[in-house]
Amino acid sequence: MAEEELQAYRRCIGKQLEELELLSSIYCGAGELEMLDAGVVADFNEFLEEPKPVTDLRSNLEYMVKLSLPAKQSVEVRVELPHLYPLLEQARVSVHTPLLGKAREQRLKMDLEEFQGERQEEEPEPYIYQLLSWLQEHIEDLIKRPASEFAEQPAQEPQDIPPPASLPSHLERMWIYSHHIKSTAKRQELIRQARQLQLTGFSRPGKPGIICVEGESDNVQEFWRTIKALRWQKISVVRTEPRQRKRGFEDFSEQLFNAEEGVMNMGQFIRFLEAHGFGYMKSELFGLA
Repeated sequence: MAEEELQAYRRCIGKQLEELELLSSIYCGAGELEMLDAGVVADFNEFLEEPKPVTDLRSNLEYMVKLSLPAKQSVEVRVELPHLYPLLEQARVSVHTPLLGKAREQRLKMDLEEFQGERQEEEPEPYIYQLLSWLQEHIEDLIKRPASEFAEQPAQEPQDIPPPASLPSHLERMWIYSHHIKSTAKRQELIRQARQLQLTGFSRPGKPGIICVEGESDNVQEFWRTIKALRWQKISVVRTEPRQRKRGFEDFSEQLFNAEEGVMNMGQFIRFLEAHGFGYMKSELFGLA
């Protein structure tokens, strides 16, 4: 293993132990913080003290934290840290409680993914204490909110998109550029909104994120109003093309152009644009001639 890669492991393991020490001083009451395998800490310290191969790191750091809620209630949060957290990997976090119910649990899962996705874009520093503080407040808020707010809407029957020849002339196409699209919740919401509004086009997750939607002008504008209200680091409309005579896509789908996860394969994406007659957008999206 290259020395640079070994140092990355050592740096991450060191940060994990420092964070654990901080958490132990904060959640120091009986049963508040429980190690699932206390021997991992000794293994990590030995790894830092003596030159050892990474293959000796057999287990991850795992622990349970009990968060107190009003009325003497509590929730358990399980944390598992991959060896390259926080530099290159996200913590795996799960919440165990009978207080929320299925619908609230699903909302919490989506919000948790969103929180971690945003943390990933910031400085690569440990964030478990911030996450636990956020969880404590967020779960209290979810419990207080009425169950009707989380009721699932009945699924709508899919509506066929008319063939291009029968489309009216007041179609509009919108190109949207985002700093990144990584959150699973956001990715699902983009698809849901586009299909609900009978829009065609595509979304390209990763960094940068690219979205193209086309359809009735009012529906395109409604799509933009809805998605821009979500939390984004940066999102903007690159180009709007009103009064289009036909659509360039048959449906709305997520398109991946990844050489590796989260990294755009520019060549593939440009060929995709050109194949659909949108080669001119490579200049407006990326400044390429």
